[in-house]
Amino acid sequence: MTARPIAKPLDRYTDIGELSMKVRSAIRRLVTPLAVVLTLEALYLAYAGRPGAGAFAMIGAGTCIALAVWSRGAIGLPLLPIIIIQNLVIYGVPIAAGHENITVYPPGFVFSAGFEVLLFNVAIALAWKMGMQVLHPSAPVSYALHEFNRAGAKGWARLGFAMIVGATAFEVLQGLDLLGALYAVIPSGSDSILYALVSVVGACGFFLVSLIIGGDEASFIEKAVFWVLLVANAMISASDFLLGSAAANLITVAIGFFWSSERVPWRYLTVAMLALSFLNTGKATMRARYWGTDDAPVTHRTFAQLPACYAEWASVSYNAILENDTAKTLATNDNPLLANKNQTLLDRIDNLQNLLFVIDAIKTNHIKPLEGKTYSLIPPLLVPRVLWPDKPRSHEGQILLNVHFGRQDLESTFTTYIAWGLLPEAYGNFGPILGSLGLGAFLGFLFAWIENITARKLLVSMEGFLCLSLLMNLMNSFEMVASVLVTSTFQSFVVIVAASLPFVHRTVDPRPEPDDS
Repeated sequence: MTARPIAKPLDRYTDIGELSMKVRSAIRRLVTPLAVVLTLEALYLAYAGRPGAGAFAMIGAGTCIALAVWSRGAIGLPLLPIIIIQNLVIYGVPIAAGHENITVYPPGFVFSAGFEVLLFNVAIALAWKMGMQVLHPSAPVSYALHEFNRAGAKGWARLGFAMIVGATAFEVLQGLDLLGALYAVIPSGSDSILYALVSVVGACGFFLVSLIIGGDEASFIEKAVFWVLLVANAMISASDFLLGSAAANLITVAIGFFWSSERVPWRYLTVAMLALSFLNTGKATMRARYWGTDDAPVTHRTFAQLPACYAEWASVSYNAILENDTAKTLATNDNPLLANKNQTLLDRIDNLQNLLFVIDAIKTNHIKPLEGKTYSLIPPLLVPRVLWPDKPRSHEGQILLNVHFGRQDLESTFTTYIAWGLLPEAYGNFGPILGSLGLGAFLGFLFAWIENITARKLLVSMEGFLCLSLLMNLMNSFEMVASVLVTSTFQSFVVIVAASLPFVHRTVDPRPEPDDS
């Protein structure tokens, strides 16, 4: 039996690889219990005659295989387990929950969808393993925030709180309409860059402080201030009835807790997911009441208006849940989808419906795959709009998929974007089997390369912040196509590099061996 590695303290030498070892250790302990739970669920679905039992079994098997492979050889940034667990949620949970979408399609299509997820999971795991065998870790050279690293956990806490307070202050001033003078002096079109910078600063700050708290190295006052700032920031970010930014910060905090403690923060995740699910139910009604157009809020709410805003939102969400229950009661067995159902969080994360849609479009309607056209759009989208004002929309790949497969006409794409996800996009480009294998092989080798180049990078460095940004974008990628994921990640990288360069120094600072002290 392999001895459990001794946890090292959070200090100036902490790098991405050391934190990832904690993730690796935690996943090795979780794989067997997870396999048992998924097996029991698959057996229950089969015994109860529920649709999708075979598909769920394949998704579960692929999940456990990929996690077991990664946990035996990982050295760096845990990108592979993130996308594997994400696939379990967005493709497996709808089956386990008996979501109504799977009853719309023939059982054979649901089985095919499960097989595609299995192929993807196995392909990404094998490609990652091959990549780890042929690639080697880069040198321990980082562009570090040296002064904060010297102070260790205390320096990180100071930096993290400064970033959180700065990002929250920006949100408050934005809500009070006190940033007009700033917008007047910055170049036209720079507001999106400023928003991206604030988002990255806030996320990195929450991550740093959550590491300190998860590692039990924070004082009671620091913990209290952190929780107050997290709740305040989440409420301000979501006050325009857009939950994505608030959810990103909450997930970032969960990553920090998990990395520093080697334990899944179940209580925190339960509270956060319940709150997001509850508010998501009434989100559409609140948007209809207060948004001026279909795709942009009219105004930001001031801090003083937040209590009344959330009281109304809570009331709307509660009534929406009651309406959903009533709708289910009134729906007939022959036509359950005619019920007037509000969107739940399960509806939002259900990517199985997108995979089933494209399987149906290709197999039943005989629509030809796009043969890689959505991926060929990526290079032009990386050109700054300042240099190319008429460049395609960032969602152009998504638009092409929806129009080609008959989900939308071109005119409707200017008001509504219908999500797809990476695996349905791959299927839509290359069809069955080839799409899943190709996407899995590419991502697996890419993740292995990223692990090797980041394993020895210091946590509080420009590279460390780039890693965190990549993690955040990947965790939110469940409804993105590749062009949106790549462009959003590229834009955040540019912002991080530009903002970090004045404050970092090239550092070669490996952790000394015990004998060296």
